[in-house]
Amino acid sequence: MKKAKMAPLKHVALRTCIATHQKMAKNDLIRLVFDSLSKTLHVDLKGKMKGRGANITPSIDSLEIAFKKRALERALKLEKRLTTEEQEQLKTEFSAAIAEKEFRPKNKPVRIKLSQEAIKKAQFANCNLQIAKK
Repeated sequence: MKKAKMAPLKHVALRTCIATHQKMAKNDLIRLVFDSLSKTLHVDLKGKMKGRGANITPSIDSLEIAFKKRALERALKLEKRLTTEEQEQLKTEFSAAIAEKEFRPKNKPVRIKLSQEAIKKAQFANCNLQIAKK
């Protein structure tokens, strides 16, 4: 008898959160990047931005812990501490990134399933709008 071939397991890249020190899959964390040219800190959802990066668990609590422990300054090798304005800006960017990551997990494209009736209604409504504009 022949043995059934099993698909090889795919390697999952692990990263450590700078605030909680949990090891998680790279796709489950959010990357923060310091751009040395513009001297700014950004949230990188795709993980492709140039610059020194640090990974953090996608929760506001972990970001607060990172601010409190000064883990961001240490991991990104910043020369000075983050100001309160920079922290607030980063918090808003980070919360938007969390919302986007929850909406579209693992950067998969969003698929919207519509019935044929819904498509016809949308087309009919669009035709009525075009007639009204003329």
